[in-house]
Amino acid sequence: MILNSEDSLINIVNRNRRNRRGMAVLQLTSMIDMFTILLVFLLKSFSAEGQIMTITRDLRLPESTSRDVPRSMSVISVTSEWILVDGRSVVNLSAITTDSPLMINGLKEELERLRLLSEQIGNLSTNLQGFRGSIAIQGDRDIPFDILKRIMFTCGQVGYNNINLAVLEKE
Repeated sequence: MILNSEDSLINIVNRNRRNRRGMAVLQLTSMIDMFTILLVFLLKSFSAEGQIMTITRDLRLPESTSRDVPRSMSVISVTSEWILVDGRSVVNLSAITTDSPLMINGLKEELERLRLLSEQIGNLSTNLQGFRGSIAIQGDRDIPFDILKRIMFTCGQVGYNNINLAVLEKE
């Protein structure tokens, strides 16, 4: 390569940089189309699944072959230490003794509060659903049956007679 006085090495490098800057063209239309497709796909997949039920970290659900899809309802979670209603701690399991009656008072009070709230919402409009008596129980697979029986009895006494047990789908 022959260089004259006007073509210094710096001028050649600068000229090459200017040429490269003009070559890059960003196609925004294609990217917007791609993000729109992704957004529609994610929205469709979330809406098709029904209610998303969160499971607490120290809870191991039993397995089942049932194919029923969960509906929207309040959830009672029974971990190794607590009974939770919609994520709020209600009763410590150590407070429940074998000689106590079947009714769990702290759970009963919380379920009565939820029932009253549902009935009030139903009274606001004919389009809104009020109290349906449905509840889901997420119980750890290692909890004693006596605890589960007491929870189900308490639910029935408050009017939650449509009890669903949350399980993992067996593959």
